Amino acid sequence: MLPLILSLLSIVLPMAAQQQEACPVIKLEAERLPDLNIPRAGHALFYANGELTVAGGHTNGFVPTPTAEYFKDGEWHTIPMTYTHDFGLSAVLNSGKVLLAGGCEQPTGIGQTYTAELYDPQTHTFRGFANMCQKRVLASALELDSGQVVIAGNWYHQDGIEIFHEAQSGSGDFKGKNSFSYIKDVAAEHSTPYIFRLVDGDALIFGSNGIKGDTIHSTFADRLKGDTIHIPLFETWQPLRISTHNSAISLISDEAEGDYTYLLAVQDSTGQIAIAKVCGTDFTMLPTTCPIPMTCQGEPIEYGTNIIVDRQTHRAYLLGVSANIHVFPESTRLYTLCIDYDQTSTNGGVPLTLYFTDPLQAVPDCMPLLTPEGNLVIAGGLTEGSNFTPSNAVWLLRLGGEPEVASSKSYWIWILLGIVVLAAILWVIRWRKQKPTSATPEPIATQETAEEDVPHLMQHINSIMESQKLYKNSELKLSDLANAVGSNRRAVSDCINSQVGCSFNQYVNTFRTEHAKRIIRQYPDRKLSDIYVESGFANETSFFRTFKALTGMTPKEWKDKGI
Repeated sequence: MLPLILSLLSIVLPMAAQQQEACPVIKLEAERLPDLNIPRAGHALFYANGELTVAGGHTNGFVPTPTAEYFKDGEWHTIPMTYTHDFGLSAVLNSGKVLLAGGCEQPTGIGQTYTAELYDPQTHTFRGFANMCQKRVLASALELDSGQVVIAGNWYHQDGIEIFHEAQSGSGDFKGKNSFSYIKDVAAEHSTPYIFRLVDGDALIFGSNGIKGDTIHSTFADRLKGDTIHIPLFETWQPLRISTHNSAISLISDEAEGDYTYLLAVQDSTGQIAIAKVCGTDFTMLPTTCPIPMTCQGEPIEYGTNIIVDRQTHRAYLLGVSANIHVFPESTRLYTLCIDYDQTSTNGGVPLTLYFTDPLQAVPDCMPLLTPEGNLVIAGGLTEGSNFTPSNAVWLLRLGGEPEVASSKSYWIWILLGIVVLAAILWVIRWRKQKPTSATPEPIATQETAEEDVPHLMQHINSIMESQKLYKNSELKLSDLANAVGSNRRAVSDCINSQVGCSFNQYVNTFRTEHAKRIIRQYPDRKLSDIYVESGFANETSFFRTFKALTGMTPKEWKDKGI
């Protein structure tokens, strides 16, 4: 019986795997619309009063431009702004006006500003009114149901959370005037963080972009109200790094019913992209019919945008470009991954379709926008990987309409596969009953750790961490530690939680902090920038934040005290 089963499996499994992994790939025509009057990047792109509008950013020579443009009657109309907002934040408000604030203070991306203004699309005018509580560049903003706008993120230090109160939404001291109020510091400093709404006027703030472009790997998220929370999914997957952020476009639920569910692109340590579903503070993986394609037309794909949701058609889009855009900017393809998030295939996954264009000239690398017709539009951005030569090109990707059938299914394959698997299970059960019982206990890796073995496992974990100095690997994962001690991820994680009372990352960071303290004691003249690398911290921000959390002092303060 076994040879027959193996023979059938050798035929069916490759066919089934091929069926599961095949992602439909469809060619898409990109339409060139009239160019912007001014080449620009680092700008805001939005619809206001039904008009496609760009505002701020910088133009040729990396010089900030105090102008905006709106598209009407087949052409772009340029209007003046009060300030420049190069890499500033923007938010289209429920009132119909648009908030723009912050950005670089000088040409070539230097400095940051407090300045803020409101755009009135009815009159096509901008009006400055107040300063933010702190200077910001590459920040994010999201309007809450109350009409207040949460603001967080900064390229430089001094990140924190503040609230914008529009005159008509403010109350108390803020009633009748446009103003800002500082709310709280953040546990982790970000640039362009994700901001997701929660119930009761709360918000979740997280991301993989640290200050000054650092990549941070955090398993925690800040909240507008309350303490930080742990996100178990972030142990393995991290939010996709993006240069601009607008989480409102990723909402798939009806906020009018108090339901806030988002789609989030995440990435693992190998670079593979996947889709997560975020409902409140619950982060889960969205099953798909096939893995997200990372290559097409013989070239790698570089994804780098929010997931853009079209709630009318229940489709969502993730935009990518040829990974060689900075090498061959004159011939770059656009890729659009379509996610039919409200459909379920026979294998329980959500259908995916990948669209691609022919190689295009002047393809900008920037955030797209969903049009009222359900298409995607891209205006301006970088074309050569240089902020000194932004683009004035505007492209339209016609994706609107009824969802296409991703692929047909061969039901007989799955039926046959089920029969074969069932037969294999029955054969294994019979074989195990006939197999003599061995007196040799199974290793920890193949059985659940008994309760009385947990302290012994903890001693083994501590010993391995000290002897092999695993903590010095800044990319150490829970699976790495489990392999080193001959156990499994679940057993090691549960053991650390029960015996030490903390998460895996917190446990490892205690070793890194103690190692840093030893270096500081023995070599007081060593630079702190060298110490954090040698101790296993991924970046300086993580080093300073963790050190202070565990000792109550910054590394410099601890060093100066000579403890």
